[in-house]
Amino acid sequence: MHNWRNLLGGLLLWAAHFFAVYIIGSVFPGERIAAVLVLITTFAILAVTLTLAIKALRARSDIDDGIQRWMSDLTLLGYLTGGVAIIYQGLPAVMFLL
Repeated sequence: MHNWRNLLGGLLLWAAHFFAVYIIGSVFPGERIAAVLVLITTFAILAVTLTLAIKALRARSDIDDGIQRWMSDLTLLGYLTGGVAIIYQGLPAVMFLL
């Protein structure tokens, strides 16, 4: 179970961010408070993603098995993909505030 949580962690955070942004946009459509809340949510989930990615990167150095190293690489790729997607989803809020 621990491996699945690690493998899907970045993608689950991405999904959580997507739903949070969608809910915020639905509750406050086109308002400035929505953009501020989206930015706060984006930074909070990015912080969690970065923390878990660093933790996974540190744990990677102790792995000697080929399959485990591949799973570790896949975990890091999931966090990277999720982080990029979270930033991409948060950009409209930045553009709205400018």
